[in-house]
Amino acid sequence: MYRSIGLIEVAGMTTAISSVDAMVKGAYVEVVNIERIGSGLITIIISGDLASVQAAVEVGIEAASSHGEVFGFKVIPRPSESLYQLYDPEQAGENNE
Repeated sequence: MYRSIGLIEVAGMTTAISSVDAMVKGAYVEVVNIERIGSGLITIIISGDLASVQAAVEVGIEAASSHGEVFGFKVIPRPSESLYQLYDPEQAGENNE
């Protein structure tokens, strides 16, 4: 089984950094990637246990909303190995429990 994944899509790097800062301070999660996807949109990808990811996404949305715009978010409780490899191929094999 793989660690849970959380995603938040925001507008602007300042909004993204504010969101990431709040998430890592508010819950025990790791930042997997911060992707610029074009037109100023940025997707933040985190991982950790389900409760921590859910808490971090909530805190991240709140922080991002106060600095900019949140376009979407998702928590994936049990991602398949192939999905995890898209975002973090180096760690995919190490996250089996």
